[in-house]
Amino acid sequence: MVDISKQQDIFSRIRAMLVVTSDQASSKMQAQRCRDELEALCSTVGIQVGGWLYFPIREFNSATYLGKGQVEKLAFMAQESESNLVVFNNGISPRIQRNLEQVLDLCVVDRQEIILQIFANRATTREARLQVELAQLQYSLPRLKRKWANLSQQRGGVKGAKGSGEKQLELDKRQAQERITRLKKEIKEISKQRDVQRRNRLQKNMPNVAIVGYTNSGKSTFLNRIADSNVLSKDMLFATLDPTTRRVRLPNGENILLTDTVGFVSDLPHELVDAFRSTLEEAVLANALLIILDASREDLMQCWETTTQVLKSLGALEKPRLVLLNKMDLVTEENLFAVNAFVSTEPNCMEVSILEDKSMKTVLERIGALVFDNPFDIADATQEENT
Repeated sequence: MVDISKQQDIFSRIRAMLVVTSDQASSKMQAQRCRDELEALCSTVGIQVGGWLYFPIREFNSATYLGKGQVEKLAFMAQESESNLVVFNNGISPRIQRNLEQVLDLCVVDRQEIILQIFANRATTREARLQVELAQLQYSLPRLKRKWANLSQQRGGVKGAKGSGEKQLELDKRQAQERITRLKKEIKEISKQRDVQRRNRLQKNMPNVAIVGYTNSGKSTFLNRIADSNVLSKDMLFATLDPTTRRVRLPNGENILLTDTVGFVSDLPHELVDAFRSTLEEAVLANALLIILDASREDLMQCWETTTQVLKSLGALEKPRLVLLNKMDLVTEENLFAVNAFVSTEPNCMEVSILEDKSMKTVLERIGALVFDNPFDIADATQEENT
């Protein structure tokens, strides 16, 4: 298992220059929001941020993505800020990654690699570790010829450090493919065990509500609050990787199951979506969704858009849902307009503060109305699961 304390010590010596381009953000204001989230992702793994740059992309350069002048500016700013890592907010191809590393003489990664590293650090159960390793291998396979190893294998992020010679670079494509095949088999076996658990829950004829939403919005906090649970709940990105299910008694005396799920994030790497599909299926197989949003975020609508996009890709967007606008105690006048606009367009929505509100009774009543106004059909659920 990865020694996270050693990794954090390594990452603390890495200083990153962040890059946001106009194909990710059409304005400087949007670019700043992208920068803020990318900086939060970097900070989650202990990487310091030396600065950031916003580049309009007028003509795509097939070799380096950026134009010649932009690459020169990036090199200059990275040197000025003593950065030894460049992080792109958007995904970049292995070929462009290799070319930029040669030109800049710096390690170049994208947002996806940062997210993969966060998941690697957060994984605690066997299933989560296997899923993350699979995602990392699938991501790294076309990048085995990079000048640097992947992010987790940086030798302190020292500028000019050549190939580290560590495990990832030593793996040839055949070995990586064999490991990917073995991991898929192991994950499939664990998924079968999860299916048995789901069927057992279905046989109890008890409705299941999946708690979904953007990462760090308060999903685990809600489950802990109403189910007297002890799920890890911290002010950090991706605190929860494994689904946790608890039985909750509603005010009307009925029992339901609440399942906490992994948080969403914009541009979630498809390798992670594929690897964690068995985990995300909790939302697909649930009778209803409890969507939790952080109302205090300036990019509230972007978080909502990301959440609906992920749910749509899973085929779960049309399920009955209740939306909780959480952290209302932290909402400022600046983003109150966005909150009011959202409430006016989402009919089944509540404004709450999970930590501050004295009672969650009204929320539980609304959840009860949601699931029992849409009767639970065990036959339909079993059929959906077997499809």
